[in-house]
Amino acid sequence: FLIDVYIRNFAKITKSFSSFNAAAQDYKGHYGIGLALGEPSGFSIKKFNNNNEAFQYTLGYSAVSGQEGINIGADYLRHNYEIITAEKGRIPFYYGGGIHLKSYNDAGNQLYARVPLGVAYEAADFPFDVFFEFAPGIAVLPSPSLVTNFAIGARFYFDVRKAVEKIDEAI
Repeated sequence: FLIDVYIRNFAKITKSFSSFNAAAQDYKGHYGIGLALGEPSGFSIKKFNNNNEAFQYTLGYSAVSGQEGINIGADYLRHNYEIITAEKGRIPFYYGGGIHLKSYNDAGNQLYARVPLGVAYEAADFPFDVFFEFAPGIAVLPSPSLVTNFAIGARFYFDVRKAVEKIDEAI
């Protein structure tokens, strides 16, 4: 009996997530959560405010020898959809500015400003993007120095409110 209840609830939850298929422009305003591999590697969260502006949050780990440590940051991004076009989906070029904090394992903390420059592919029929980003920056604390971040990654977009409602309905 319990196994049957779990299977039915799992089927309802799976069905609710399959209803998230949408055109790229439909998931603006939703949260994109995914992974980024590079310097640093870790989690990437993106939240669109409108069709062209977004905030991006990162939590990652730098594995560069002698500079290992946790990196956390936030960026404001603007998207231009007119530079590169695609038959299916959209390919925005994006740019912006951000502040990041890196906590070295052995050498204290570093605060730096950066300028993320990137390109993404936003799928047409599924709330998903793949991106490449290069972000030069300058550290302001503890002493001025140049910083370079880069990443390749992917994010799945979903409406947090709608997902919680669907899960509650399924349970």
